[in-house]
Amino acid sequence: MVAVDFTASNGNPQNPDSLHYIDPSGQLNSYQKAIMEVGEVIQFYDSDRRFPAWGFGGKTFDGTISHCFNLNGSAGSFEVEGVEGIMSTYASALHNVTLAGPMLFGQVIKTAAQISSQSVSYNSKKYFILLIITDGVITDLQETKDALVKASDLPLSILIVGVGGVDFGQMEDLDADKGQQLESSTDRVATRDIVQFVPMRDVHGGQISMVQALLEELPE
Repeated sequence: MVAVDFTASNGNPQNPDSLHYIDPSGQLNSYQKAIMEVGEVIQFYDSDRRFPAWGFGGKTFDGTISHCFNLNGSAGSFEVEGVEGIMSTYASALHNVTLAGPMLFGQVIKTAAQISSQSVSYNSKKYFILLIITDGVITDLQETKDALVKASDLPLSILIVGVGGVDFGQMEDLDADKGQQLESSTDRVATRDIVQFVPMRDVHGGQISMVQALLEELPE
């Protein structure tokens, strides 16, 4: 499962300075690199190689701002075929979706949790990974924490990749690697840490492998 940040802070996709700029020379932007690096690994664990793909924070095809819309523009099906499908629908969406805001994670996490929960109810042995690629600071921090705590019982791990140069301290709070468990607004404590945050600048700097970070978060 992949969710891509379409908030305006990414910059106009037509501008070469934008984090969403599609370079005609074929050089990948940070979003494309994250999709490729993570997708090429997890697709080998997915028998049908069909991935739910969403965007959030954009003004969609019908003119409304959505915090979880199907990246392929379909009203019904949210799945795309393989990493190539994610890459092509992402590029197409940049022509059809207007960058907007605010940045909210809650709805995307709830949607991923719902898919995971349905799988459990069918007695399926599937494990789910949600890749969220984002450039900034969320405005629904408590709702996001509530959604993460609720999802911590499910067969779901979330890899958040931060692109751009902003302060990602808030994202590191969601990644409870420092030993402090997430708490919901009702004082419920997360069953386990399901979030791994990786700044893309650390990946490019050679300090960490995105795939290694993802595998660290998966249960044995």
